[in-house]
Amino acid sequence: MEPIMKQLNEDLRWSVLKVSALGNFQQPLRALSWLVNFPVGAKALVNHPWWIPKSMYLNGRIIEVASILGPLFHVSALPDQAISKSQPDVGQQCFSESFTHRPADLLSSFTTIKTVLNYLYDGLAEVLRCLLMNTSTCENVLEYLAEVINKNASRAHVQVDPLCCASSGMFVNLSAVMLRLCEPFLDANLTKTDKVDPRYVFNSTRLELRLTALHASSEEVSEWINSSNPTKSTDGENRLLHSQEATSTGSNAGGPPILHHNKPMPSCTENAKYSCICECFFMTARVLNLGLLKAFLDFKHLVQDISRCEDMLFTMKAMQGQASSPQLQQDISRLEKDIELYSQEKLCYEAQILRDGGLLQHALSFYRLMVVWLVGHIGGFKMPLPSTCPMEFAAMPEHFVEDAMELLILASRIPRALDGVILSQDDRGTQLLDAPLKVRYEVLGSSATATLFEGHQLSLEYLVRNLLKLYVDIEFTGSHTRFYDKFNIRHNIAELLEYLWQVPSHENAWRQFAEEEEEKGVSLNFLNFLINDSIFVLDESLNKIVELKEMEAEMSNTVEWERRPAQERQGRTRQFHSQENIIRIDMKLANEDMNMLAFTSEQITAPFLLPEMVERVVSMLNYFLLRLVGPQRKSLSLKDPEKYEFRPKQLLKQIVNIYVNLARGDKENIFPTAITKDGRLPYVVFH
Repeated sequence: MEPIMKQLNEDLRWSVLKVSALGNFQQPLRALSWLVNFPVGAKALVNHPWWIPKSMYLNGRIIEVASILGPLFHVSALPDQAISKSQPDVGQQCFSESFTHRPADLLSSFTTIKTVLNYLYDGLAEVLRCLLMNTSTCENVLEYLAEVINKNASRAHVQVDPLCCASSGMFVNLSAVMLRLCEPFLDANLTKTDKVDPRYVFNSTRLELRLTALHASSEEVSEWINSSNPTKSTDGENRLLHSQEATSTGSNAGGPPILHHNKPMPSCTENAKYSCICECFFMTARVLNLGLLKAFLDFKHLVQDISRCEDMLFTMKAMQGQASSPQLQQDISRLEKDIELYSQEKLCYEAQILRDGGLLQHALSFYRLMVVWLVGHIGGFKMPLPSTCPMEFAAMPEHFVEDAMELLILASRIPRALDGVILSQDDRGTQLLDAPLKVRYEVLGSSATATLFEGHQLSLEYLVRNLLKLYVDIEFTGSHTRFYDKFNIRHNIAELLEYLWQVPSHENAWRQFAEEEEEKGVSLNFLNFLINDSIFVLDESLNKIVELKEMEAEMSNTVEWERRPAQERQGRTRQFHSQENIIRIDMKLANEDMNMLAFTSEQITAPFLLPEMVERVVSMLNYFLLRLVGPQRKSLSLKDPEKYEFRPKQLLKQIVNIYVNLARGDKENIFPTAITKDGRLPYVVFH
């Protein structure tokens, strides 16, 4: 039978080669699902020379193209730019000229794609499940999955070579299939966490998991492993020490020292056997990182590309009205074509990933298990954290936590994606790590998580103080781009803090924390950096408004403007639109900072009135008050200020509110004394 089965498997493979989600993959998949139920069929499949292709040049793309199961995993709605496209082209057939489609037509396309892909996921999962349950073929399946994962490790890089890595379609499909295989141990009570052995990360010879650790350097991990396993081979030690990716986020300059856990890891040889649950858990974690989470990132970049193209198109069309040329018309046509293709690709991603609520909920259930398992290594859901960081936690791959938080943030932005997802475990606490860098306003503002964060004791006791501390600490990241990065990160923190201030229990916790610290600590440092940021972004945006008005005046003088060379006009127009974007961003940050100063000063006044702070506060308030209502106020008048999020009346109201709040909380006349010393406010009052 085996020669017959060998040829049959090859025929099935060829029949789905370069077939998209809209092609006929269902019949070959049904045939394969039927055949593997027979012992001879299952054995013939895994013994085929192309089960794992043998080649000295084997890489992720070759496995996808040449392996027996590769073409079935390649069936997708996502476009694959490498080599050649699958047919029918999903983007062209379902989403061409999507701006003219009725919403009902788009919804119909989304539903069709979701239906056929779930048929694919179920069928592939059934094939793998059948092979895994067969003792004579189980090992072959695990070897195949490990080879696919290891050969595609570079999919985690920012730039992915499509000729060396499998397609996004294959890895999204594999993500969905692996999640289906995990279903038996993703029960509501998470009773199987003890089956997941952390030693697998270091001892598995099948899967490469020695990646960037959560809180340990490669040397520290190596020392820990060797102290726990004195018989470990020198070759294994060298592989770990020289792993290029085994760097540490916990060993950054200025960070806390890594402390070794006093409980050694039980001895385990590299050839030890692990349960199928354990293998499936770690393989799924890697597949999701390289597949589903990578696809989310690609989608985000795609949306950004579309936005940039639309901005460029807007600028070019504005230039066309002033100085048209054949080259400019060609550039406009090219951009319009790019936007159309990008839009088709975006809708394909939306159809396969964002519109599939079941896929997202399965992934959230997996990461719920991941977080519960990780937190179990540091004593469970209780605070404060252990004084020493257990290496069972510190040495785990960093992306385990990052992926969980990224998925939660994304799901919170999709309507109803969190419905039905269990976010708490009995009364033991939230299933979210204390990771305020990732847990943003969108997460806490969603209906499914609001109650959890607004009433849980861990959240009430630690969330505000950790966010305030993070706001301060982000000043000292050590990155060469930290000056610019900090504004974006603080913007996210500010949104979250504003949300928490509206929750009475968190407002009380914030006030209590500020009172406990009195004249020192995180609360004062937070206020100091908030004032620094407010001064910078508001002054920067107001100055740029003045510059923008000068450019507007230049362009409105039609006679003089037309006399300028076309190239100079194009450059000036491009600069004008760039300035508009900068003002819009800066004003958004400035509005947020001033709003935070206004609402915090209403209840917390003591830090503002400290000797080292009060003069800076007064100087800032008087300066911006003078800018908004003083003799130069007309230089800030714009035709459409709302376009730039410039709301002078609102800013003025916030500044006045801060004056009033501080005056009410000042029992010793510190504030008015500082105002009179500054000398600018009397000018405003009398003029």
